[in-house]
Amino acid sequence: MVSAHRGQIAYLDAYYEEEYQEEKARAVMDLHRAVLEADVRRTAVVVLELLGRTVPQGAPLATVRDLLAAQDGQPLCKLLASTIRSEWRNANAHEDFRWDPVNGTLLLGGRPADLDEVLDAALRARAICRGFEHGVAVAYAQNASLVIRGAEDSNYVGQDLSILQAAGEARFPVLDIRRHGSLVRLDVPDVSVESLREAFRAILRAAIADPSVECWELRQASPDRPLLHVDRAGTRAGLQIAEPLWDTADPLPFAALPLLANAMTNAGEPAETTASTVLCLAAAHVLGERDRLSPALAHGDSAAKDELISTTKLISDGAKAAAHLMEGATHRKLLAFAEVLAGECHRLKSAPPFALVREFAPAYRALRRHGPAHLPWITGLNDAAV
Repeated sequence: MVSAHRGQIAYLDAYYEEEYQEEKARAVMDLHRAVLEADVRRTAVVVLELLGRTVPQGAPLATVRDLLAAQDGQPLCKLLASTIRSEWRNANAHEDFRWDPVNGTLLLGGRPADLDEVLDAALRARAICRGFEHGVAVAYAQNASLVIRGAEDSNYVGQDLSILQAAGEARFPVLDIRRHGSLVRLDVPDVSVESLREAFRAILRAAIADPSVECWELRQASPDRPLLHVDRAGTRAGLQIAEPLWDTADPLPFAALPLLANAMTNAGEPAETTASTVLCLAAAHVLGERDRLSPALAHGDSAAKDELISTTKLISDGAKAAAHLMEGATHRKLLAFAEVLAGECHRLKSAPPFALVREFAPAYRALRRHGPAHLPWITGLNDAAV
């Protein structure tokens, strides 16, 4: 709940602070998804169970809405059901929304929708859930003698809160947390291409918050999606890349490369597929940074040259960390690519900035050979690149 609240506040802040309508629309849709998948789902399950109804594990929101609507004479159920609009939720879940600058409107699944109406719906749903939570708090206070205190070690409560706070700071929503010994499972909304990096960021932050955890599992809302499982080997490798950078730069996506290799291995992906995905994403980032900085490089900007070389060196470090989690031919393949990138960085230090506009041919060859990336946790997007 702490994580979900922090994430929602961040989305609201982004809405009010963004200058362009496209970014405002993205923030509103992120808020709407977070409220439905966290607050509304959690509140609906509790309300239905208090009424003696059973909600299937991992039930889609459409099923939850139908169960709520079937409860005659229960105003709270009707209120909660009214917050779940399938056409909005489905468009959001499939990233099927965009801002239409010509007509000045939001398009959800190709259909016009009023941005303010979506924002108001998210805030209304949030208010309904908060009202229920306040009512529960009052009921607890008025019936303190009926509350059964568990014998659970309170230290775990504090550790779980620190994990949720870490995920919230990474702006990655967590719907629930479960602990089984040294394994922590986080229930999360469906991971997208765009949010995979934030998932890895949340795992790294959480690993710092609770170093005792050996394995991290992310269970997505859709039951047909596989677990994203990162163990201590992955977090250790990622933190070795990330920790020197937290205060000066965003350590992702460099630190994401060993986590990706570890998670794909744990998902049972073939070593060759895992190595190809790491190579594809590493190469894509090198070329993406080169293209982003090309205008400045073409004008002889030495700062842009230094930034590109520094970024490429960090990608080399991330690929090398991923290589150390692999064995045999795939280990050698990743290590060779990392060393080639490092060699390119060393060679180009003496080159004029404009020369870098057409450099990094090894990254281009790697992207053509190993792309597109295979991401097993994203339904329908297995061959999509981050």
